[in-house]
Amino acid sequence: MRLGIDLGGSHIGIGLVDPRDGKIIKKVEQDIQANKDMNSYILEYINSNIYHFTQNYNIDLIGIASPGNPNQEELTIYNLVNLGIEKLNLKEISKKYNIRMQIRNDGKAAGLAEFKYGSLKQYNDAVFLCLGTGIGSAVFLNEKLMQSNRHIGFEIGHMIIDRNGLECNCGKKGCFETYCSMKRFKDNVNKILNINEISAKELLEKVKENLNNSDIIKLIDEYINNLIIGLSNIIDIFEPEAIAIGGSFVFFKDIFYKKLVDEMNKRKYVFNKENLPHIVLADLKNDAGIIGAVID
Repeated sequence: MRLGIDLGGSHIGIGLVDPRDGKIIKKVEQDIQANKDMNSYILEYINSNIYHFTQNYNIDLIGIASPGNPNQEELTIYNLVNLGIEKLNLKEISKKYNIRMQIRNDGKAAGLAEFKYGSLKQYNDAVFLCLGTGIGSAVFLNEKLMQSNRHIGFEIGHMIIDRNGLECNCGKKGCFETYCSMKRFKDNVNKILNINEISAKELLEKVKENLNNSDIIKLIDEYINNLIIGLSNIIDIFEPEAIAIGGSFVFFKDIFYKKLVDEMNKRKYVFNKENLPHIVLADLKNDAGIIGAVID
């Protein structure tokens, strides 16, 4: 068996995965709480759960999917900007359990899972977008995951869609994820409706209850318009057969998905394409990072 760890911007998911079919046999999850020493907090949670699983199961690989730039040779992840961590070193944990460990970017991991087991398995050329705390991404051309020899590369979330725009956690202004991450959308809903932090499910219900609110209508329209700008760039650069959208966007599909597809079809002249790529929703939801973390 293999142990997949998905370290997200707001939660950690850890699951026991059967590598033969990518099915998760057992899973534990926890929301990430604000902590003065986020580095230690994350490492302690990961370590305690690895210990629990290794006491009960035969684990031959630990895979970790994380935001930021992973360095497999150093077993270190750099620049987890949405968690405020500059450097997360996993070498000591790897030595402690003497189990092979691999680390990869969370967007790439989730994309691999969707490409092998989920919504993109029927395509050769495809792009995966994870719209959550930020925007993770993975690009597949000729059935291969595109990777850079330098940093993680293919960071679609940090392409600029407004050069005079809002400042991103990465330090630039106008990044795609600054406008189209689900965190940004949720924060804006909270401001408009003057509500405190609530669960995603409760927030979705609040949005549905206020679909006649002119500010909410404007917010949804702006979100879709910004998303289309990003998708237009992706289509022109990569010419994918399909684009899969995952992350918490999937839970808001009733609000966004049909409107997005309809607007894209109305604006085919903007894309200058006879046939737009299929826009599909990710199948594996929050499990994609856990599964993709352990794919060889």
